[in-house]
Amino acid sequence: MALLEVKDLEVYYGVIRALKGISFEVNEGEIVTLIGANGAGKTTTMQSVVGLIPARAGHIIYDGKDITKLPCHKIVHLGMTQVPEGRHVFQELTVYENLLMGAYMRKDGDIKKDIKGIYERFHRLEERKNQIAGTLSGGEQQMLAMGRAMMCKPKLLMLDEPSMGLSPLLVDEVFDIIKAFNKEGTTVLLVEQNAGKSLAISDRAYVLENGRIALSGTGEELMQSEEVKKAYLGG
Repeated sequence: MALLEVKDLEVYYGVIRALKGISFEVNEGEIVTLIGANGAGKTTTMQSVVGLIPARAGHIIYDGKDITKLPCHKIVHLGMTQVPEGRHVFQELTVYENLLMGAYMRKDGDIKKDIKGIYERFHRLEERKNQIAGTLSGGEQQMLAMGRAMMCKPKLLMLDEPSMGLSPLLVDEVFDIIKAFNKEGTTVLLVEQNAGKSLAISDRAYVLENGRIALSGTGEELMQSEEVKKAYLGG
């Protein structure tokens, strides 16, 4: 069953047509990746889905509801959250306060329990729970951004370039964590320039080129595609 359906989506920046009628879907329980070169429209797609950039045409259907015109905060209420490119943690707040901000819409009594669960997943965050977030390393800030997003208890977790700027060891750790979140029941939409890593963990993937879907298939199919190998995998 499709948790997210994007149908004929068009987005403009002024007179520039950034997305040219793209369509794709993310089924419940999947990891789906969007790959493409810089400027292909990946981040624009992500920001439009989550309500940060308005669509000029097309529809975004989430969990059976048309959310095309909904503002971002109402979309979060429905169970969708994003880890943006560049992490964007609250620099002046502590690690613990950042995690609390991830749960600011929740009314249940499990917030402290869920923070403990984040600490069990990210041991370095527990060690630094009283540290100002802006003083963390890049890898630690990425972990904090992911932990904060999971404090929303999302059905759909959207990650924009989670491996950017990280060491190879931390990249492996981030992708392991994404797989673990998915295995625990969170559907994932991933935008990532590291095509090899992202396709390897993806159920399905789409290639964006100049605001259009150029190719689609399973992660394995796209890894074996000569076109994808040449353009994105260094083959």
